[in-house]
Parts: sequence; C-alpha cells; structure tokens
Amino acid sequence: MSWIRRIKRGNQVYLYEVTSIWEDGRPKQKMIQYLGVESDQEKVPKPKTKRMHPERIYPLQSLVAGDVMLLWQIAESLNIVNTIDRYVMGLEDIEGPSPGKYLLSWAINRILDPESATQLDAWVRSTALPDILGMEPTDFTKDAYLRSLDAICSQSRKTGRIQSHIPTIEVELYQRWRQLHPLPVQNPETIAFDLTPIPTYGTECPLIEPGSETHETHLNQLNLSVMTSFFDSYPISHFVHPGSFHSITTVPDLMIRLNDLMTAPGTIVWDRGYTSNAEIGCVEDEGWKLICGVAKRTKEVRDLLSVTEPPVDPYHLVPTQCMHIYAQKVDTPLFGRKGSVVVYLNAERRFREMEARNGMIFKIQQELAELQKTCSRLGRDTVIEKVDRIVPKAYRKFFRISVDDGEKGVSLVWEVNDVARVEAERMDGKYLLYASDPSLSATDVVRIYFEKDYVEKVFRDLKTFEEVAPIRHRRESRVLGVIFVCTLALRLKTALRVMLETEGKKEISAEELLKKLGRVHRVDLQKDTEREIWYTGLQKKTQAVLERIGMRGIFGTNVRET
Repeated sequence: MSWIRRIKRGNQVYLYEVTSIWEDGRPKQKMIQYLGVESDQEKVPKPKTKRMHPERIYPLQSLVAGDVMLLWQIAESLNIVNTIDRYVMGLEDIEGPSPGKYLLSWAINRILDPESATQLDAWVRSTALPDILGMEPTDFTKDAYLRSLDAICSQSRKTGRIQSHIPTIEVELYQRWRQLHPLPVQNPETIAFDLTPIPTYGTECPLIEPGSETHETHLNQLNLSVMTSFFDSYPISHFVHPGSFHSITTVPDLMIRLNDLMTAPGTIVWDRGYTSNAEIGCVEDEGWKLICGVAKRTKEVRDLLSVTEPPVDPYHLVPTQCMHIYAQKVDTPLFGRKGSVVVYLNAERRFREMEARNGMIFKIQQELAELQKTCSRLGRDTVIEKVDRIVPKAYRKFFRISVDDGEKGVSLVWEVNDVARVEAERMDGKYLLYASDPSLSATDVVRIYFEKDYVEKVFRDLKTFEEVAPIRHRRESRVLGVIFVCTLALRLKTALRVMLETEGKKEISAEELLKKLGRVHRVDLQKDTEREIWYTGLQKKTQAVLERIGMRGIFGTNVRET
C-alpha cells in the first residue's frame, strides 16, 4: 500500500509517493516516485510542463565594439562627418562611403591602435566600424583612404598651389564645440600657442627641411604649431610650417586664423621664442591681450634682469607643482609698451646653473694647468688650438688667456674673469614675462604663463599616444591631411576628457576607459532562422561610468555584463 508524503523545503512543498516495508525487523519508508511540487490543492501536484529544447545557436563573428562605438557617438555629437562631407562633397548624411567617414575611422584608429596604421583597412574590418558607418568591410582600402586625404587637401598639377578645406573645417568644428561647451560668462577665449618639430621621412615635400631640434638625427623635420583653449584644452586649430621656421615667424598665421574664428578677442599665451616688439604689436593691434616670456637676447632685457632680484620670501612665492618660483612686478616699460613686466626666479634652476658653471670653470682650470706644463715644448699655434678645444666658446668670457712666445718657448697665462662670472650669476634662474594688461599682479602673470603646459600635453598626445611622428607621406597635401587626421583624434579624446571631468572629479582617465571598452565585443549569433547581436565583456563599473557621462544606451539592451 502506498501514500503521498509532503516535504516542505523553503517556500515549496514537494510530493513523493512512498510505501512501508519491513527491513531487519523494523518498518521503513521507501520512495516509489517523485510526484512534483504541490499545487494550490493539498497533495495534488502541479501539472508537469513540457521541457523545451534550446534553440541551436551558431556564433557568426566577434568584433571589437566598445571603444569604437563610444568614439563614434562623440564624433556624432561634434558633427565631424557631416562637416567634412559638406565642404568636400556639398552633401550631408551620405549613405555608404564618404570622405568624412574614412577620415573619422582613421582618427579613431590613431587613438586606439596607432601602431596598425600601415594595416588600417585590416584593423577597421576587425571592429564594428563598418556597420556603424553604414559601409561594407570591403569598402575600406588603402586607395580609398588616400582619396579621402586628397579630397580635403590637394595640390593643383598646373599651378602647384595647395587647395585645402582644413582651415574652414577647423573653424566650423570649433564653433560647434563652443555651442556644446560655451565659455564662462563674460570670459573671452584664452589660448596657448606653441610649436614642436615633427620628424619625417623623405625630402620630396617642400615643408621638410633639416632642423636643429630633430631628436632622430637621420631624419628631416617639419614644424607643427597648435592653438589650444585654456578653458578645456580643446585644440582650436593647427598650422604646419617648414622645418627651418622659427617660432617667431608663425605669429602672422596665428592672427589670420583668429580672425577667421570670429571669436571675441581674449588673451594669447606663448613662450619666449615668439616674442619681439613687432610680434607684441601685431597681437595688441588686433585687440588681443598677450602674456608671454621674453628672451634674453636684447640688452634692455638683460639689464632689467641683472638689476632686479625678486625677494625669496613667502610674500613673493608663487606656488607651482614642481618648482619654487619667486616673482616681482617691475614698474618699467618694455619695448616702449606699458604693460605688466614681471621678473621671476626659479630657485632650483639658479642653483643648478651656478653649480654647473662653477664645475665647468674648475675643470677648465685643471686642463689649462696640465697644458701649461707642456706648452713650452709646443708651437704657439698648437697651444692656441689646444686652448680652443679646452675652453668652450660659451665659457671664453669667463677667462683672460694669453699665449706668448718667449726665450724659453711658448708660455700660457690665464685668470678667471670674476666680473663676468658674477654678472652671469646675477642672471641665473631669472626670466622675464610680459603681459599686455597692466592691472595683472606678478602672481597672476606667472600663474597664467605656467598653466600653458596644457598645449605641451597636446603635443605629448600627438607624439606618444597617436604616434604622429615620423610622417611617411611624400606629397605636401597628404602630409597636411595626415596631420589633420591626428588633430581630429585629439578633438575626440579632448571631448571624452571633458565628459569625464564634467562633475569636477575624474574617477578614470580617457585612456583607461577606452582600454576597458576595448574588451567589449559585438557577437553575432544565428538562432535557427533568427540573427541576434549581443555585446559581451562590459564590466559593471565601466557601465556606471558610461551612465555618468550620458552614454548609457550605446549598446542597447542585449548586453552580457561581467
């Protein structure tokens, strides 16, 4: 005889058919079968559901998607593709291939994997970019990218003139940026302007010339100058100059581009390599204010530095991240202009320069003493030649040296010129700054001047992360186009950084976020007759960052978080 036994586990009651048996002289219960979970009616099991067999799933492909999708969304907000296409083709929202799409995909590559630039077409096909851009993977070829470069910048075969859309495109991209990220109320634009050398291969491009600052001595170079916003480090515009150009010769190009931007005159900050009376006048005549370093080339500047000694005390200290700066405002005109003239002292650099000079003078004296012991056996010309090798040209002003013929042979006599040494020490670690606004304090001038290092970070991005150098293109128009692509990449990365810093805090850097998103893949699955797309590898912390910057829905709902 059997009956139903009820066993409760948690919130469920399970039913079993059992019977009694005798075993070893004792009664025991033996389970005959499991009946299921009890329904609303006691001892009546729920009806059994038919077991469903899962659909057969076939993975079709897996593509890198997370990082490229985020950068694409940023580019869409900046209207990069349509801006390029409108100037090049006169159309927007083009279906299929277009120069704007090719150049944007190239810029994304410069951010994520610049080492693959020589295999750009293969890299694009390994990502979700073809689907995002509405193009076929086979559309991405080397010739298509080169044609896109020629579309934005080309050279006339008849006249040899460069025809470039790049300046006007940059103007519109900047205006779009300021629509999305306006300047603080009643604060005009403050920009930093600087120049850096870019090593290149080949000599066919007329921009490529030998330059003294090329780190790779076997390469020639061109010069790249960038105009960057103080408020958000946005790369407003760029210029490409021949490799032999000095900084000071680039200022007229800067003022022309500022007029094209149609922005209200603000403040320009640049290094001392750009500063002369003519360049200051060029800026101030256009209504812009200037904060700049002044080189020690003129006697007026050297005399001013020599007689001014900023006090080393708490009242003249200007805090910086890595230096001890003491600044003093000097009530005197410079180049006949009444602005703010500031002398600042870098205490650490003064000590280093003084130590280096004293050590070199000591070493030269020792070598001259050794030469003095043997000079009587040498000819006068030989002794003079050896003295020239011992005493570098920059240190000859610190010595009074005479080489004379005598009865006992050539004699060498020298002494240290302490007057020149003390005069040089008065210049050690001291520098001159000029500001057009006479109301600025010494602290204000120094602070704004040293905060121009954000343009150095732009150059570091170009050279380190995007690997703009060395440039391997030969045509001038294509060299200009490639550098424009790199500045597009800078604009995308700057926009991402601004998004991450919107709330005044930065939990993760742009590079770290893109690295984490690089693990997110788009997986295409075939389920019998249906095709589904899933995104895998997205971490919850990364998803939280995307939500904070307003990019929550870029992957849709088919997401597998880890």
